[in-house]
Amino acid sequence: MLISGVHHTCVIVSDMSRSLEFYRDILGMKEKLNEKYDADPVMMDLPNTEPKQHLVMLSAGNITIELIQYIEPKGKPYDRRPCDISNMHIAFQVNDIKKAYNILRQKGIRFHRDPDFIGDDGGDLSGLGYVYFRGPDNEILELVQLPDDHHHF
Repeated sequence: MLISGVHHTCVIVSDMSRSLEFYRDILGMKEKLNEKYDADPVMMDLPNTEPKQHLVMLSAGNITIELIQYIEPKGKPYDRRPCDISNMHIAFQVNDIKKAYNILRQKGIRFHRDPDFIGDDGGDLSGLGYVYFRGPDNEILELVQLPDDHHHF
C-alpha cells in the first residue's frame, strides 16, 4: 500500500483570528505551529502570483488540521452545496454527542439539525451518532459518536 496514514487535513480560511477562535478556543484544539511566509506559486498551483500565507497547525487526539489564510492572492468565498462534487468535510469524534451538541449550540454554532443515531439496520454503522454543523467560513463539519461496542466502522 502506498499510503501509511493521514498526516493532516487543511481548511482555507478567510480570517485566521476568527478561525482560531473557533477551532482552538471553542472546539478546544491545541495550536502547534503558527507562521506567515511566502509560498511557492508552482507548488500552490497559483501561476503568476506571489502567494503569501498565514498557516496554523492544530491538533486534537488523532487529528491534525492545517488552517491557511491566503494573505495574497485573495480567495473567493466557498459557494458549493453539500452535494456538489469534491465537497469534503471533517468528522470530529466525541464521547457524548448530545453533550457536545448542546455546548456548541450554546456557543452559537450553527447545526443542520439535532444529532441522530443510525438504527440496528445500519450494518457496520448501527448505533453511530452523527450531526453536521458549520465552521466560520461555512465549511461543513461533523460530530461522530462511536457505538458502545466499538466493533463497528
